[in-house]
Amino acid sequence: MRFKIVFLVAVTFWVTFHPLIYPPDTRSFPGAGPVHGTTKAFLVDSASGLRADQGRRSSKTASMEADLTPGQTYASEVLAYLLQITLGMAGDPEYRQQWRTRGLNEPLDFQNIVSIMTETERNALDVMVLDPNILDLTTVLYHYDRGLSLYEGDYGVTSIYPASEFIAIRLFLLKKIHSGEKVRLSGLMAREDLLHNPAVPPTEQDLQAMNLTPGEVKFLQEVIQSKPHLFQYLKSPFLVKALYDAGAVVEDGVVKEKISQVGFHAYPGRHFQGSDRPNAIKICVLPSLTDEFIHGRSTDDPLSDDFEPTDFLLEMIRKLVREIEAATKKCMEKKLVFSEDSDVAIKRSQWETLWPRMARRYLGAYVVDHRPLVIYPENAAQSVQEICPQADFTVIILGRNVYKSIYFDRKADCYPAVNRIYLDIMDIKHSRTEEDVQAAACFISERIADRILAEQMRPE
Repeated sequence: MRFKIVFLVAVTFWVTFHPLIYPPDTRSFPGAGPVHGTTKAFLVDSASGLRADQGRRSSKTASMEADLTPGQTYASEVLAYLLQITLGMAGDPEYRQQWRTRGLNEPLDFQNIVSIMTETERNALDVMVLDPNILDLTTVLYHYDRGLSLYEGDYGVTSIYPASEFIAIRLFLLKKIHSGEKVRLSGLMAREDLLHNPAVPPTEQDLQAMNLTPGEVKFLQEVIQSKPHLFQYLKSPFLVKALYDAGAVVEDGVVKEKISQVGFHAYPGRHFQGSDRPNAIKICVLPSLTDEFIHGRSTDDPLSDDFEPTDFLLEMIRKLVREIEAATKKCMEKKLVFSEDSDVAIKRSQWETLWPRMARRYLGAYVVDHRPLVIYPENAAQSVQEICPQADFTVIILGRNVYKSIYFDRKADCYPAVNRIYLDIMDIKHSRTEEDVQAAACFISERIADRILAEQMRPE
């Protein structure tokens, strides 16, 4: 009660000493119609659209391997998460134990694995788990590298089944993990020519350097011969970290260096709309594990990462930000402005004039729209700190149904335990995010109130 009165008094002073510096806004936000109850105050600053800074950032990071396309580089990051699931380290707990052991009794024979995965009389479930939760995650993966799908090149097939080569690598890793042995990745990476040539047998020195048997080397040679660019995937910092976390590789100098390169420092969120004042409440919107980026187009821009967000993704980001702004206004009205137990009143007409000015001054949005990310609960805190350290609240937009492949501890991974939420992009489209958006908005409205009070009570 006392806080509400103090807040309203502060607002009165704020109105008096902060005259309207913005002209009445008559422009609508580009690309989508208004959301009911949403003012345009928070939207006016970004009428130029989301693509303004796209292609201007240097995104050729240390994790970018010369022989992988930008799409494949991102696919390696998605693949690292899929590998964690298929080794029983992540994903739905119901399937983890099955993933930890499925296929262990199969011989390390690549042609046998190809037969299991492709011949109708064989059963692919001998070497993998029919985990329906990964279907949409694999769809994202294949969008950026169709060669990782069992049905490579068949654009009409949506399948849970990865390429035989991925299943083979998984089986190899599973056997090494269960035997307690670890691959020396530095030795393996130094012998690229050997691994690309099945006709060349390894020397005893080669075997010791990689900590592999002759049979394991032959197996890897056949896998890499079948899909040569898989060797470049093994250089991915994200995949190396997944291998290390699984206990499959020795922590040598190469592994340490690769792990130090993991992260999204090179992809900072940019100011999108609203206030860019240092004390504004900042919302960061991050696209994760999504196929809503076009890639593979030729470009002459050396700083471009060759990604372009789809119009649908841009529309959903705009819609989400408008809904958060509208919900913040509504929550502030209910809890602070037109509360039944408050003796201090503001006329509705005054509030409708006041709110646009408050939103422009105290509410700002930041986005990453130049490249997709891979963010899930286990790496979310670090990733947000790298991408948008200034964020007061973060919204992670996941690709359609990808959330099924992620295990969320509701008591630890989402608001109110932490200042972030995960939303399915299709839930945004169909307006099924009201509960999450409302919770975020009430948090934001309280932060805005705190900032206004702090400013008005600060001694001059």
